[in-house]
Amino acid sequence: MTSVDRAITPASVPQDEVTAVHGARWIATAAVTVGALNYMYALVLTRLLDVSEYATFAAGQGLIVCTAAVAVVTVPWMLAQALARAGSDTERAEAVRFSIVTSIAGGTLAAVVVAAVAREFAGTVTTLVVAGSTFAIYVTRVSAGWLQGTERLRTLAVLNSGEAVLKFGVGLFFVAALGLGEAGALAAFAVAVLPYAFFLPHRFRGAPQRPWRAVTVDRELWRRAVGVASLQGVVAMLAASDIVLVAMLPTDRSAAASYQAAVMLGRIPLFLASAVSIAFLPALSRRRAGDPLSAGALRMYLTVAVPLTVVAATAPGAVLTAVFPAGYTMVSTLMACTATAGLALGGLALLVTFAQAANDYACLRTLLVGLGVYLTALVTGWAVGGVLGMAIGGLCGTVVALVLLAVRHARQHGFGVAERPFGRVVLPLLALAGALALLRPYAVLWLVAAVTVTVVALWRFFGRRSNPVPAEETDGTPPAPVAGAVPPERGTRAAVHDEHAVQLLVDTVWRGRVRPAGAEELRGALAAARRNQVEGRLARAYPRELAGTVAEVESATALFRRNLVESTDLLRAAGIPTVLIKADLGGDYVYGNFDLVVPPGRMQAAQTALDGWYVRRTVYWLERTSKVLLEPPSGPAAHLHSAVSWFGVPVVPTERLFARAERPGATGCPTADPAADPSADGHAWLSPCPSDRLRIWLAHALFQNLTLDLSELLALRSLMHPEILAEARCEAVREGWSTGGRRALDTAVAAMARLDRGEAVPLPLPLPVATSLRVGAEHSGHLLVEGRLRAATREASLRVPLVVAKKLRGRVP
Repeated sequence: MTSVDRAITPASVPQDEVTAVHGARWIATAAVTVGALNYMYALVLTRLLDVSEYATFAAGQGLIVCTAAVAVVTVPWMLAQALARAGSDTERAEAVRFSIVTSIAGGTLAAVVVAAVAREFAGTVTTLVVAGSTFAIYVTRVSAGWLQGTERLRTLAVLNSGEAVLKFGVGLFFVAALGLGEAGALAAFAVAVLPYAFFLPHRFRGAPQRPWRAVTVDRELWRRAVGVASLQGVVAMLAASDIVLVAMLPTDRSAAASYQAAVMLGRIPLFLASAVSIAFLPALSRRRAGDPLSAGALRMYLTVAVPLTVVAATAPGAVLTAVFPAGYTMVSTLMACTATAGLALGGLALLVTFAQAANDYACLRTLLVGLGVYLTALVTGWAVGGVLGMAIGGLCGTVVALVLLAVRHARQHGFGVAERPFGRVVLPLLALAGALALLRPYAVLWLVAAVTVTVVALWRFFGRRSNPVPAEETDGTPPAPVAGAVPPERGTRAAVHDEHAVQLLVDTVWRGRVRPAGAEELRGALAAARRNQVEGRLARAYPRELAGTVAEVESATALFRRNLVESTDLLRAAGIPTVLIKADLGGDYVYGNFDLVVPPGRMQAAQTALDGWYVRRTVYWLERTSKVLLEPPSGPAAHLHSAVSWFGVPVVPTERLFARAERPGATGCPTADPAADPSADGHAWLSPCPSDRLRIWLAHALFQNLTLDLSELLALRSLMHPEILAEARCEAVREGWSTGGRRALDTAVAAMARLDRGEAVPLPLPLPVATSLRVGAEHSGHLLVEGRLRAATREASLRVPLVVAKKLRGRVP
């Protein structure tokens, strides 16, 4: 150390404070690394997962992170505090043994709770993945507490950074290479914590050996563990309730995904607060409540958190649009609220750490009041203003909770601050916030100013503190991303939306009863109509109120008809007949693509015939041998099928489909020669015969979506004739899925009867999981008997994961 260094470093600074300061530097560095990797992970997944899958991943991640937040602070912080205060090896050994027991028991309990919550928006496989990841995080927290309590913070920081790197790499491998979707992205959380197993606490040779059950009777350790779990559990609920709630509430998936992405970005201050808390907890535990050390911790947090919040809150839409995909249109609108709420939540978490270090667990009552205000504000905001209202309500609720706890803490302990540090830290940054807000319309200038603000904040954090004096290795864990244990709303499926809006949709589209409706009710009915692919029918019933939707559907239908005619004309010219399935020309909704079946062995010739018509070719890896999506410059794409199959498993035989196909508009005359010109009526494509149409609709629901939306129920209703039903049953027996088809049809008929009576029906209508599993077993057995071993194996191996994935889609539209 130079003489200048000695002049800068006050001689009166205690060693544990210096250790905490340096530890906070390391922890903050690790937090930035982990935060950046987590942000990159979430951002890359927005590209690899569709909006619905990402919403499920974000909800599952919120559950893992929020329950892990309890584990990250309950087991390790309790152990670290006990090690800091322990006066003998015996006390240290008791604390370690107690932490091992509680981590296993707590992990088991948390896994069960998480599984119960995850079932509200996820299927069996994803639920098990979320539960397993939660348990793995719990049992490895003993190592983190050991390193924190012995103040080996640099090692802890490297471990946490390594965890983020491993999660990033493994998660992308699971999603991109193995195609495991959101389940693979969530499984990476469990794999990433495995390195902690190499840093388990060592045995204390001089400590007496006691039975493992004896550690459970230590009342002081139990009181401390319960107190920490209670406090941090409430913080976790504050941090993650909105993330999971928005996935469960009936709202647009794009808006929900935008909210979750904005919250994830706005939670960075919370990660920083966790990092500072981890570094300072051992030293704070050896001090009195209200010690000036708490003010130092708060200053460190504000120095970095305020500027990062300012940058996130003022980010221009052009910058966010370049970062996020097109489906995340509301991120720029929500960022100001979510970023400010993240800053307030970080401050609240830091105050909870101060109370925990002083054994002040009585502040739980104040926290619970704040939690109640927060949840009330969330729900009220959503009811009044949707996703934006939820963001505003969350901000207001978080600020109220912070103020309540801050007032109590000031009265009970004080902040150990008599000088004016907050004016020096906060006021200049508030001025910079105003400057960034003024520059927001100018993206380039804003970017320069934002970088400047960030650099200045980092310099103040890393360059204005005491120099390296001899201190123990300091580093800290990267943030235990706080995301709380979601108090799940037991709720209805996300598909069941506002009762009045859905009833209006049913009355209008299903029952043909057009009644006066207000703008809000029509808006909700239109959202439900889009999810059920009947927005055209609803808009035509209210042509004046929904004139824009009428124009949209008419324009999209014109493009659909144009692309259908163009593509089938080209295929007919090449001598390739086609059957149009799962579509009509009625203009009931905006088509994304249309499905054309080509004869066996003609897939490659069909693609060659359409060369020049399409500009992009896409193949899904599970269906690469049976389907291809050809996208023209504008309008819906042509989805070519070599068979009526799902995920490579054939259901309706192609030869019989063509043999029984009809000209569009025909009443039951099969086309004798499938290669004959079916264009006598001007159409170059064929349509399935009625019994084939019925089975294709049912198979589409059973083998892919696990739901029947209103448009599909309407299509089935038109086919409810005894002769069609009898023929469809015979064909289903031939194809090996008659029992599953019968059960699905029974579910549909029962729903139709309820709709006719005006009773409430969830739309889209979910099919029972047992029915889909039964049809998978039934159909794979049929394929095996027919000697189609490969198809049977594929059906059997994919059925459970596919049911899980599609059930997720049914719960999160």
